[in-house]
Amino acid sequence: MKKTIWAILLGMLLASSAQAQGRYRQMTINLAGSSGMGLMDFDRLDQVYSYSLWYSYWLNDTSTLDINIAQNLGEFAVDVFDHKKPGREGTGKWSDLYGTVGARYQPAWDFLLDFGFGAGVGYEGWSVSSSDFSSRHGDGLLYYGLADVEYPVRRWLSIGAYAEPLFYPLNDRLETSVTFSNVAVGVDDKGKPIYQEKEKKEYDTLQNSVLVLGGVWIKIRIY
Repeated sequence: MKKTIWAILLGMLLASSAQAQGRYRQMTINLAGSSGMGLMDFDRLDQVYSYSLWYSYWLNDTSTLDINIAQNLGEFAVDVFDHKKPGREGTGKWSDLYGTVGARYQPAWDFLLDFGFGAGVGYEGWSVSSSDFSSRHGDGLLYYGLADVEYPVRRWLSIGAYAEPLFYPLNDRLETSVTFSNVAVGVDDKGKPIYQEKEKKEYDTLQNSVLVLGGVWIKIRIY
């Protein structure tokens, strides 16, 4: 009985190793979608969603070079003080388009499921927009980590789930409130004051912000 058990375990180990062999120079494309939450200075973000396209090149039988293009979307509440519309509630929209380069390691000892771990660096361009205040935009670095589990449906097709924390070392702001008021800027030819609407915003400071994304992907292997 013991010999039979050891033979089964040895066969599973050999099958697992064989599955990992021959990946060198192969390529994969991942289509991914996820939702997430903001932490630290991003804790005000809500309704966070992400869409991404991954390209991976196998450097050897267990490691890949990963290139990713993605967009994150989120919302946040803003207090609006408007002399024309008292009591109005506001919403800001945060958008982030970025690209990353990194590496991923997939151990050769897995069996039914493949597990991977990765990390890398990227560059992002963000924008803040709303119908309640003027838009802003900027850019900067970001860093990511990656952990995933994958099930091979076919030799060329896999489905998986992943978790991806994103760290933004930002030096910027996120609107907390906006106040609209009429300010006299002069008089007309009849001596009547000329008013101009002014927008005054208050902010939260963003310095170290984190997004934690979790989602699924479909992976297509190119031989």
